[in-house]
Order: sequence, then structure tokens, then C-alpha cells
Amino acid sequence: MAFRPFRRGRTGQKNAGSALICGAAAIALSAGSWGCTNNTNTVSGPCPPGETCSVNLTILHTADVHSRLFPYDLLIEQTDSDLGLGAVDTVQNTGGIARVSYILGRERARSDRVLHVDSGDYFEGAPIFNFFLGEPEMRAASFIGTDVMVIGNHEFDKGSQNAATQIQKWADFPVLAANYQFTSALTPNSDPLDSILKPFVVEEVEGLKVAVIGMGNLSSLGSVFNQPNSFHITPLNTVETAQFYIDLLRPYVDVVMILSHLGLDEDEAMVQGTTGLDFVAGGHNHIVIDPPQQLQDCSADPTHPGYVWAVDPNLKVNPDVPPPDDAMHPDPVNHPYQFQRPCVPRNVYIMHSGAFSKYVGRLDMVLSNDPTAASPTGNSKDYDPINGFEIVSHQYQPFPITDAVPDDPSVDNLLQPYEQNLDTVTDLDVLIGFSPNGAKRTSTELGDSALGNLISTAMWTRLGVQTDFSLTNSTGIRTDLNPGPVDVTEMFNIFPFDNTISTMELSGIEVRELFDFVARRGAGRGCVSQAEIAGARIRLNCGGCSPLLRPDTVGSCTTDTDCSSGAVGACDTTTNTCIVTPCAEEVYIGTTAQTCSTDNDCTQACNTDEDCVAADVKPTPGMCAVTTAGKPKSCPVNPGQCYLPNPGQPGTCLLPVAEENLYSLATNNYIAAGGSGYLVLQRNTTQQNTFINQRNALSDFIQGGHPCGYSADSTTAEGLTACSTDSDCSSLGAYVCACPSHVESISAEGCTRTTPCAAGTVCAGAACVAEACTTSGQCDPSVGRCVLQTCRDQVAQYHEQLCAGSPTMVACLTDLDGCSLGGEECKYLACVDSSEGAVEDGRIVVIQ
Repeated sequence: MAFRPFRRGRTGQKNAGSALICGAAAIALSAGSWGCTNNTNTVSGPCPPGETCSVNLTILHTADVHSRLFPYDLLIEQTDSDLGLGAVDTVQNTGGIARVSYILGRERARSDRVLHVDSGDYFEGAPIFNFFLGEPEMRAASFIGTDVMVIGNHEFDKGSQNAATQIQKWADFPVLAANYQFTSALTPNSDPLDSILKPFVVEEVEGLKVAVIGMGNLSSLGSVFNQPNSFHITPLNTVETAQFYIDLLRPYVDVVMILSHLGLDEDEAMVQGTTGLDFVAGGHNHIVIDPPQQLQDCSADPTHPGYVWAVDPNLKVNPDVPPPDDAMHPDPVNHPYQFQRPCVPRNVYIMHSGAFSKYVGRLDMVLSNDPTAASPTGNSKDYDPINGFEIVSHQYQPFPITDAVPDDPSVDNLLQPYEQNLDTVTDLDVLIGFSPNGAKRTSTELGDSALGNLISTAMWTRLGVQTDFSLTNSTGIRTDLNPGPVDVTEMFNIFPFDNTISTMELSGIEVRELFDFVARRGAGRGCVSQAEIAGARIRLNCGGCSPLLRPDTVGSCTTDTDCSSGAVGACDTTTNTCIVTPCAEEVYIGTTAQTCSTDNDCTQACNTDEDCVAADVKPTPGMCAVTTAGKPKSCPVNPGQCYLPNPGQPGTCLLPVAEENLYSLATNNYIAAGGSGYLVLQRNTTQQNTFINQRNALSDFIQGGHPCGYSADSTTAEGLTACSTDSDCSSLGAYVCACPSHVESISAEGCTRTTPCAAGTVCAGAACVAEACTTSGQCDPSVGRCVLQTCRDQVAQYHEQLCAGSPTMVACLTDLDGCSLGGEECKYLACVDSSEGAVEDGRIVVIQ
């Protein structure tokens, strides 16, 4: 039986206000308490009565599991390699909640005073969620002894009612969200989350009272800012809410932590804008912060610390004045109703522990309530007794979840029925292709990525879609395409969401607005493109566009609408000029018949500056430049307009987007509805949902490709080179001759030759049988084909491992000759490489 930690007493209350404060005796913990009680038998404190002391506290932290309950193969990048998951660019078997359970049990046994907290997003990210909607995730989280969790944005992926059902039915731990105000469960058509989620919990750990406040995500749940919304949520101000609960709980607890799914930027702003917090365990960004980040609280203005902004509690609220202009939401600089609340800055620590069950983070802290040791300045007079125990030292260690970590067998037993049901309802082990080198979802040059280009092309060319161009959000692609056999499971891992393809018509103006937003979004994320496209080529400038290329982005103005974005603050009214923001300085959709070698070959002749811009756009003086003698004037050169798909050969001039034209777009229904901030798409009234799943579009596109080694000049039906022996394939590189009679044995190193049979026979399994064969071990050229050796070997290993793990599967009830099977499959498995579009080709260029 699995180790189940003793469940300590807790207290929490949903409704903020006077009803929450029931007195020190009630708020102090009594075993099993979930609210204010009349029980005055409190647990003794961590120190001897009347004395100060130092104590230890260990936090075991997980985050963003994203349904990775089973181990999976991961292409290791530098960051994960540095953290111990394996060598760079190797594929390693990683994760799995049974391994996580083993680490948690081991570390609990090594600890004196310990809590396991999870930062949310347990749902969505692997096929098990698509079929069971979060039940196995919540059951597993309870089974491994999670003490407390904050709800993540992906817990809402199948609706708030599903989140409520799964939590209520299977979670034996509190799930938190202090910054969500829910419609009462008594309201018609509401869901019960109001009575299920709690703003905080107080955990008593060996006499130490630890308050845990939950902060749910807002940045990825943009629709909650629309009232009403399908989640029945009203978002609350992060800093104000955090400070409220810190102040509420501080007199009664020893330590205050925030369990967050806000994201790192929001975590930092929350720490600096509050006082009295000790540490944050965060998630959402899928990062590991090792060592934990150290920030000072009480630093609403980090350049002048020593205060936080507070609202005068004696102010009367005017319900007729909406936020942010009413007295409860004043401007922190200019509003007269807000004041500076003095405080002494203290060190606060932020820990993030990765995602996808790749790590378990362990934070060990030494805490003290001795005034000298706990003082943030070293002066005992600066120690505030209400802050209880302060962190005087800490150590953090992330434990990588590799295949060297044993499974907890009881967790495997828990999940086995779900695994068997998955095998029944869908065949996740069907191979759809082979990828020699894999394809990464991130760009090496800040712009387009290999996997993103493959996906956007699959959407763009899909039968029934076939638009002018396509666009999808980079964050919707959840993992890399690993090198090796590509199966249905990997499609679910790349696209766990059941997003479909939507089409719509955009004017040229809207197309520019769309890509201007892509530029701004990328600029806010390290100047890395956050979109993947096909059918278009763009240049994004993080620093702002050249006035010669985009005269609509700069120039004179009197109002914001005179500037391209039209957003508030776009016009600097002191200088009457548009404020330069990141934008798409070049957007091309379609081609001309004009060939080119350089961008200069694609310039437009002109007589006046007006010839170089649209009719309603004011040109920049000098746009129509004087060229060399005997040649006409020309408009500015458009960088990237000459598209050169084959180096050394002439290319084609691309067509700049014309504002008066209409362009058809294929995108996913999530951002078509305004997800990730794509409001320019949300307000479009021409949308049509094709109901073609993005995952299926990608799978079908891959399956439609050619096998590795394909040549259009080949005379065989497969397009592969005919062969009798491996030597016939040597001119192609690392290729081998494959046919049913060309049998090898599988080993860790791949397929190797067995002892040849007598002339006139071939090896079939363990026996030699008579078949037409010129020489022992040779293939008949009518069926022998040159296939990529790594394809044959890795597909063989795939089948061997599959059958070793699932001996009762129908596909494995007969003797398996993995190498022969691998060779035959590689004759038709699509090769997912540059030939199919899995390559960076500069369709998105980012200028820093």
C-alpha cells in the first residue's frame, strides 16, 4: 500500500469580511477543523512557552503536471540537461506520477516538518485528460498525499462545472483561489465552485502554523474580465487581495506563503506590492528557478522602498462610479484617496519547480522568531512580532524525474485501469510517420520554428480550409516533435487541446493590425515571435518600425485614432507625434510573376511620394527616392520581398498586403474567440468553424508525406530505390535494404544480421523456410527497397518495447520480428523532415 501522510488539521473560510474573523482561539488550528469553531484546544506552538527558537520547514513543490501521469519520451534541451534530465539533444524517458510519488515519499521520510504543495494546471496535456476529463489526475494528486493545491487556468478547459465535479468528487485536499469571486452556488445556472474553492488554508505542521493563500491565473483566462462570463468569475485585484489575506491571517499564524498560478511577472509584482509575505510557490511559466528568486517586499516603488499602497478604509464606495476610477481602485500616483503605508522591506523568496512532472522541488528553510536573527535589517527594533517566524536561511533542490527513479507500484495500480481503457477506446500506438531529427517548437532565430511551420502548413493546405494564409499561437504547441517514430500519442502531446480550425475574412488593414499585435506580444516575451504562420512572410520589429516602411506607425497626430494602433496612449499629445511601438514593418501574402535575385529587383517605380503608400496614408517625405542616372525613381526597398526558396537560384517577388484587399485566414478557434489577446480576430463577424481538429489536420498532413529516401525520379511505386543487398543502398548514405526475407535480430544497438540460412531459404522467425531467393539473405529487387537505417532500427525497437510492456495486446499475440516489420513500415511511413516542411525557413524575421 502507498505511503499516505497523516492529514493535518486545517482551517479556511471562503467569504471575506467580518464573518471570517472568529477570534484567535477559533482561527488557531484544531485538528480536522475547516472553519471557525468554538474549540479552544489549540496545538502547542513550535517553541517552548515564552521562548523564541529556530525551526525547520520543508516545502515539496510540484506544478503544471498537465496530465503527464505516465512516463513519456522527451527531447532534452540545454536547460533540462543542466537540471539533470539527460544529455542535450537526446531523447529520454521522463516524468510519470508514480515516479513523482516515489520522490515525495522518499523526501518526506527525510524531513521533519514538511508540506507538499502544487501550483495547479494538473489538467490537460496528455490523452488521459481528453478521455477522462481530470478524474485520474485528481485521484492521483490525492493518492500521492498532496496537502494543498491552487487551481490553474487549465482546470477550466472542459468548463467550470467539470472542474467543480472532479475536485469535489476526487480531491481530498483543499483547492484554493483567493482572487476569484464566484457567483453564489445558489444562483440559477451557476456552478458549485463558490462552495468548493477556498481563499486560504492554515496547515499546522508539528506546531508551526503555515497560512497558504491561493492565487489563480488571470493572464490566460482573459474572458473572466468580461461580465458576465461562462466561468461565473469576477477577478479581484491581485495585490489588494493578497494584502487583505496577509493582514487577516498574520496575527494568528507563524508563516505566510502564497501558492500561485499567476506567472512569474505577476508573482514579482505581488511580492513588491505587499508586506508580510514569506515566500511564493509559483507556476504557469513551466520554469525552474534554482536558486529561488529573492525580492524585497514593501517596495511598491522598487527605487524608493519602504511603503506599499493602501486604500483608506474609511472611504465610502460610490457604486455609480465604475473601476478603476472609484475610491476602491485609485490610481497609485495621482489619486488623492490612496496613501503610502509604511513598512520595513523584508526578503521574500519565489520558487518555481518546472512542469510536465519533470521535477519535484524541495525548499528547506530555517525559520526564527528571535528578534535579532529575524530582523530584516539586523536591528532587533526592526523585527515586527506580528510577522512571526522569518526565513533566516534556505536551500533549494529540484529532483529530476528520470527513468532511474523507481515507480511507486501502488500508483501504477491506481492508473492501470485508465491505461487499459485508453487502449480500448483509442489506439494511441499507431505510427503515422518517422522523424529523423525531430522538430522543435521554439525558434533558433527568434522567428518561425520548424514544428510551427509544419503545423501552420497543415492547417493552411487542409482540404476544406485552403485559405490565403494561416496563423496559430506558439503557446498552443505544447511540446517538441521527438526524433524517431511518430505515433498518435505524440500528436496528443503536441496538441492536447481539442482546438478546431476556424476561417475568416480579413481586410488588409486588419491583417496589418493582426501582425502588429503579434509583434507587440513577441516584444513583451523576449522579442521572440509568439505566432506560427503559413502562406505569409513577415518582418517584426520589436523596437518600432522604420517610418519609411510603415509611415502609418509614426507621424503627426492630435488623437490616438490618428496612429496605427489607435490604442490609448498611442498619441503623445505633448509633441503631437505617434509613439513608436513594436509592429510588423513588412507583411507579404501571395506572389507576383516577377523573378528576382535581391530585394532591389522588387521595388516599385514612382514619380511622387504618394505613389509609395496607400491613398489614405500620409507618405514620409523622400519615400520616392532618386536613383542612378538613367533609371526611374523607386519606392523604398522592402526587406524580404524577394523570396529565394532555393539558394543560388532566382526567386519570386512577394506581394505586400494591400489595405483594400480581403484575405482569408485559417486559425484555431481559441484565438479566433480572442484567446491570448487576439481581439482583432474576436470581433471579426465572418468566422466559420470548420470543426476540423488541429491535431487531426497535423496527423493527416504528416501521413500524406513521402517516406525517407523518396525520389520523384524513382521508378518504384514507393518512390524508393530498389535493392537486393545493403550495398545497393550505400550511395544514399545510412540506408539499408529491406524486404520480408531480409531478417535481422534486434538489440540495444539496433538491428544486426543473424546466421544466414542455406541457399534457397530465408529466415522466418527462428526457422529457415524455402522461398524464392537468389542468394541467402538477399532481397528480391521487386520487393527490396532502400530505407533509412535509423527508421528501421527505431521502429523495430518501438514495437519490441510496446509488446514487452503490453504482452496481451492483440498486435503482440504472434511472434514479432521487429526488424523485418520495421523495414516494411519504413517503406511507407512519412518522413517528417524539411521535405515535409519541418524546417525554419525565415517566414518570420524578428528585428530586435
